[in-house]
Amino acid sequence: MKQGAMRHIQFLISLSVLIGLFVVIGQEYVRPWVAERSYGEEYKRLAFACDMAMHEEAALRQKADGTLASRALHLSADVGMMICHDYDKLRKKMLTNGVSEDRLSMLGLEVLEIEQITVKQMVDAHRMDRF
Repeated sequence: MKQGAMRHIQFLISLSVLIGLFVVIGQEYVRPWVAERSYGEEYKRLAFACDMAMHEEAALRQKADGTLASRALHLSADVGMMICHDYDKLRKKMLTNGVSEDRLSMLGLEVLEIEQITVKQMVDAHRMDRF
């Protein structure tokens, strides 16, 4: 009877270790992979749209002269920037699901390649020195 109980305990320990390994592998590798596959294209689209909105807003801000038309264009640019909120929410969702900052950066670079945008163009919109 003791030998049968020992085999049962060894089986339960082995099963527990196996389940633990599946949980760790799922958490560290499968979940981020699934999140990237599920949201990657949407992330690229939103990253590009947000970047374009920032460029437009920066260009309009430089040409602001205080007229009613200028203020209307500025308001329009602000509304266009709302896409950046969706981008930020998706970015945080992907980070929460284990996608690394490095991988998100690579997705952003893929947008540069696809859309043929130079790195300088993308970075200039994010500079704060003109505000």
